[in-house]
Amino acid sequence: MITFAFAAVVILLFIWRMRGGYACGMMQEIVNLLSGAVSLVCVALVFLAVSSAMTKSIHILTACMIALVLLGIFFKLCRLIFTPLLAVGSISVVSGINKVLGAAMGAAEACLLAYFAYWALDHLGIYVL
Repeated sequence: MITFAFAAVVILLFIWRMRGGYACGMMQEIVNLLSGAVSLVCVALVFLAVSSAMTKSIHILTACMIALVLLGIFFKLCRLIFTPLLAVGSISVVSGINKVLGAAMGAAEACLLAYFAYWALDHLGIYVL
């Protein structure tokens, strides 16, 4: 029963991510993934900074603040790079290819999410396959 439920969730995940990737296009999918990764790193750095401030570890706090500033600069540079690429993606010839590659990227993202879900369930002792 758990196997069928997991398979249904994975199929729905594939449909959802491929449809979203096709609607957005590959360029926007890359921007979304990059934004998510930068957000996760920022949250981790903020938690590390808060914990180092509580333990009065100033050198780690300073390193976290510098890393956050550098991450902000990196994100701005990526935005400068992806803004023209997103504009090129709206050209009619490139738009179809962009949408198909976006669907492929959505499928790859769904594979990665399904693997992490399988890995988490396996470590919890719930065997789905």
